[in-house]
Amino acid sequence: MARILKRPMFRSGGSPNQGIMEGLVDRTGFENGTENPFKTRVSDRSQQILDIINDMAPVAKTKIPYGQVGADMFLGDTPLKEAVYKGYKQYKSDDAQRTAGLENRKAQAAGLAMSDIQKEMMLEKQLKAQAAKNDPNVDRKNKFINKSIDEGYDLPEAERIAEYQLTIKAELQNKVDRKRVGGILDFDMSDPAQLKKRIPKLKDKVGSFFFDPFDGKIKLLTNINGVVRFSEEFN
Repeated sequence: MARILKRPMFRSGGSPNQGIMEGLVDRTGFENGTENPFKTRVSDRSQQILDIINDMAPVAKTKIPYGQVGADMFLGDTPLKEAVYKGYKQYKSDDAQRTAGLENRKAQAAGLAMSDIQKEMMLEKQLKAQAAKNDPNVDRKNKFINKSIDEGYDLPEAERIAEYQLTIKAELQNKVDRKRVGGILDFDMSDPAQLKKRIPKLKDKVGSFFFDPFDGKIKLLTNINGVVRFSEEFN
C-alpha cells in the first residue's frame, strides 16, 4: 500500500505564484525595461503583509490520507483500487482548498497594500501641498513664471527665469559684482539670424554676464579683436 500511495498521482505540482496574483508579486517592467514604481511598491508591501499573515497563521501542506485509505481497505473491506481512488480524490479536494486559501491570502494582502500605499500617497501629496503653501518662494516663483509667459517665453524658459530671479541672480552678483550683471537674454542664441541682429545692440554691455533662459546658462559678452560675441557658459 505504501508503494501505491507514493505514485506520481499523489504528488502536488504547480507554481505558488500562479492565480489572481500572477504578475503582481513578481515585478514586471515597462516596455523600455524600467520598473513601474507604483506596482513595485505595491508588490513589496503586499509580500511584507503576506509574510506576516503566514507567520501568524501558517498553512500546513496537504497530506496524503494514508489513514483513510488503510481504514477503508482493512476495516471497511474496500477493494484496493477503490480505496486508493477515494484517497486520491480526498487529497485533491484538500489541496484545492489549501490553494484557494493561499490565493485568497494573496488577494487580501494585495488589497491591504494597495489601500495603505494610496493613503500614504495622498498624505504625501497633502504634505507637499501644505509645504508649498507655507513657502513664500512658491508664490514668487509662480509670479515670475506667469510674467515671463506673458512676455512671450515658453514654459521651460519661464521656469528657468523664475529660478534665476530667485536664486541664481543673487549668487551671480556676489561673484562678479552687481554692475556686471547684464540681465536676461530675450532672444534665442541658437538662431543665427537673431544673434546677428541683436549682438550689435549689446556692444556697450561688453564685460557683462547674461542669463540665457533657453539653455539655463550664464554667458559673458566679450570683444575679441573687434568681434563681439558671447563666451562659453560661466560657472
